[in-house]
Amino acid sequence: MKPQGHGEVVLLSALPHAHEEIVRTLRLRGLTVRVPRLGAPLRALSRRPGVILVDLVHGAGLTREMVVALNRRRGPAIVVALHEGSLGSALDATSDLMVEGFCRATDCPEMLLALADRAAAGPPQLH
Repeated sequence: MKPQGHGEVVLLSALPHAHEEIVRTLRLRGLTVRVPRLGAPLRALSRRPGVILVDLVHGAGLTREMVVALNRRRGPAIVVALHEGSLGSALDATSDLMVEGFCRATDCPEMLLALADRAAAGPPQLH
């Protein structure tokens, strides 16, 4: 049995429709993609999704308190920051966010599918 939330992706973005291609690709692959209301991401994260996408292009609506809470998260969630080639404009409340990787928003559907597949598999089983 998979732990709750594995195979789910959460997109934190002030402009989620700008990432329709990514969301559509992931959903076509059978993954659940959640897009919480701006300023309310922690509720969507309570299910412990496998992948958390943080939009540095349009902003993610994160406050410093939300970043602290995200950094304290437990579990196997993979955090990927979406960018446009430069992180200069993203140095705001998200500058302290711990991420596992960065990806150009326009170039990463295949990488995200691989990450989501890995997260959907859950933690390695010890025998």
